[in-house]
Amino acid sequence: MTYEYKGKLYPNYLKNGNACSHVFPFAKHFCRGDGLDIGGTGEWCFPGATAINTDQGNQFEAMNLPDGKYDYIFSSHTLEHVADYISALEHWKTRLKFGAPLFMYLPHPDMEYWRPQNNRKHVHLFHPEDMTKTLADLGFRQILCSGRDLYWSFAIVGLNG
Repeated sequence: MTYEYKGKLYPNYLKNGNACSHVFPFAKHFCRGDGLDIGGTGEWCFPGATAINTDQGNQFEAMNLPDGKYDYIFSSHTLEHVADYISALEHWKTRLKFGAPLFMYLPHPDMEYWRPQNNRKHVHLFHPEDMTKTLADLGFRQILCSGRDLYWSFAIVGLNG
């Protein structure tokens, strides 16, 4: 039921992946229409979204999205892997229609394993209050940010423009 990592207890389901499934019910309130799931693949893709994942062998990835303007962008546990996340967010913003949501689900800093010094696949550690400020500084508005959930993650959504 649980496992221990660096003296802290965590639920076993954290080891199964598919973090996005925990936030889909909330994201569905914001993400409607024609959208992208940056980092999504297969069953782990936001329902109805176009998956942007280099593992699928297409030419698109976080810094090279398809042309056009989209009704939303959804991304789960991806931004922490992107070296220049500010440039990525700026690029993502160019692909959103005015007023369209950017919905991200990110690892919470309370989870020891997800810190870059413990998980070398992660190059960033995000705090909810810092991401709220970052999105505001990049021109997003009506930003909503959750606290840590039982997947040791947090959701943040902001509207383009």
